[in-house]
Amino acid sequence: MHLFTLLGEQPIPNLIPLWQAPQIYRQVTFVVTPRTRPLVEVLKSTITHDPALRHLQVLPPLVVEPYDLAQTRAALIQALEQAGPPLYLNPTGGTKIMSLAAQQAAQALGVPWLYVSTEIGQIIHYTPPGNEVKREKIRVRVGGEIYLRAHGLEVSLGKPIGAWHNIKTPPPTPGHALEEDVYQALVESQRFDDVQRNVYIRKRGSNGHYIDNELDIVVTYNGLLAVGSCKTGKILSAHLYELSALSRREVAGIYARKALIYRDTEPRPGILRRARLDDIALVPAADLNQVVNEFSRLLGLSQRHGGIIDV
Repeated sequence: MHLFTLLGEQPIPNLIPLWQAPQIYRQVTFVVTPRTRPLVEVLKSTITHDPALRHLQVLPPLVVEPYDLAQTRAALIQALEQAGPPLYLNPTGGTKIMSLAAQQAAQALGVPWLYVSTEIGQIIHYTPPGNEVKREKIRVRVGGEIYLRAHGLEVSLGKPIGAWHNIKTPPPTPGHALEEDVYQALVESQRFDDVQRNVYIRKRGSNGHYIDNELDIVVTYNGLLAVGSCKTGKILSAHLYELSALSRREVAGIYARKALIYRDTEPRPGILRRARLDDIALVPAADLNQVVNEFSRLLGLSQRHGGIIDV
């Protein structure tokens, strides 16, 4: 099956159908605008690194005008005709004009299509004219490294990026002990698809300089990711800023939930207010079961058994 998928600024809805049924698809063409075209190389690299998807052939992207209905429709019709069946369309991403053009092209050529709804945790399938055929619950298993790579980041597990020599293990500290306790509790719960500790990420900024970050805890479930920062001393506003900044495009642009796990301290009222404003969960580590339950909540396990929440 050859999937044509409209590429928006968020990569995950484009990858979910491929992760959901990797055995179905053999080729993928990303439909892009001049602005989103650079993301194709990011997703191509992600697919190459993903054992479940590396069999996919990523074809050259189809570039369209995001607000020109006629041009986008004509370009899609021509590309679909040249590709030949079996074909499928994913118009979830891109602009609304692009999505409308894709649906019109699907109807004109008799191509079925789908819509990825992270809000209700379903992939909805349609006939070419737009009649609903079926709904399937989203259930994908994606590791933290692949998820981060999909956001255009270099990733290294357990050691800084570029550190090819052996690194001595640092002496134990209260912070390291907390990270290890949280990591072990999350792994032993067996609730999540992937749990990683000490994940190093790097992104090249618009000025050409690299921005490096270390993530204490990274957890994934069903195509969502949560990042945890572990603190044992006084909680500062800077700690919250470090977490909230991860979602900023110029820092990392990670599409993720965030938690600050603390021990031997209590957050001040100002920290509590700031955390609420930045949508950061503050989690005491006195009870590690509570930490596991909070990550479960962040990743949607407690709201719907196996479903996910809109991000």
